[in-house]
Amino acid sequence: MEESIRLVIVDAENADKVGRIFRALYGEDFPVRDVYQPEVLWREIQTGRLAAALAINETEQPVGYISFFTPSPNPRLWEAGNLLVDPAYAHANVAGMLTASYFTPQHSQLHNSDGIFCEAVCCHYYTQVSVNKMGMIDCALELDLLDGASFKDGKSNKAGMARVSCVLGFMELSDPALTPQYLPARYEAKLLELAVPLRPRTFLPSTAELPLTGDTIRVDKYYEFAKSWKVAVPRIGADWPLVVTDLLAEAKRRGVVSMQLVLNTACPAIGVATEVLRKQGFFFGGLAPRWFGSDGVMLQQLFDSEPDYEETKLYSQEAKDLMAFIRADKAAVAAEASVRQEA
Repeated sequence: MEESIRLVIVDAENADKVGRIFRALYGEDFPVRDVYQPEVLWREIQTGRLAAALAINETEQPVGYISFFTPSPNPRLWEAGNLLVDPAYAHANVAGMLTASYFTPQHSQLHNSDGIFCEAVCCHYYTQVSVNKMGMIDCALELDLLDGASFKDGKSNKAGMARVSCVLGFMELSDPALTPQYLPARYEAKLLELAVPLRPRTFLPSTAELPLTGDTIRVDKYYEFAKSWKVAVPRIGADWPLVVTDLLAEAKRRGVVSMQLVLNTACPAIGVATEVLRKQGFFFGGLAPRWFGSDGVMLQQLFDSEPDYEETKLYSQEAKDLMAFIRADKAAVAAEASVRQEA
């Protein structure tokens, strides 16, 4: 007889079981230490920054886990992550139960949000297939975001990739404000294409110069274990060129491999800000819907790393088309830099 498995919301009584799942796959090596600390997990849930569920077997042992958290500047935007299944239950559809529960928003804790996004790894197809089937659209591609050595299960990174890229998938759950959003001319056509499956927006070309006053506002998340640095920019200020120079100097000091900037489409000067980034080696990443409430345009740069394109697994045609666009843009940025050096 097939074993019965039920889903429960993580609370103060069962938060200690979360660490058991991570130990089954990672031992004590999972880099985000919160998962081993039930009191920290429960505090995050109470503050509304985390929502999580466990799959429990008949003997009350945890066999699966999924969590949602709010890492972007928009607290109404949730990231789906940390989907884990005990290897002994790999064929019991535990992953399917967990994702189905949370990707049906009216049955979850996320029903009053702007959207859900997921960074699906490109060292296998499973996660990409799952989120596409749940109705998420592929709208950005984050090259070499993760350290390949962090995949401990022996299955997720069979190719032994040094770095692993991710597809950003997104599901929109509310209507955006109809105030204008601005798109950089260089990427306008591609961004409009990526936005087609989303709810109606008002997009205008970005023609404004950098503001004469005001400081840039940025929100940083540095993942030391992955050597990845994500910077969200809610406001572009008069100091933008200096901010970019300082960011690159800090990235070098930290030994960053993958750096990602997301610019707010509510900023009229996003076009000229994008050109500043390109001259410093940044290339296209994609659209980050509702990142600030308004959308974001993602640009990225790699340091001493070149993606293993042949081993990168991409499921949807949209992701494959996006990869082709990004590779071409990355090459164009390098060519433009070479011309400037020769001039």
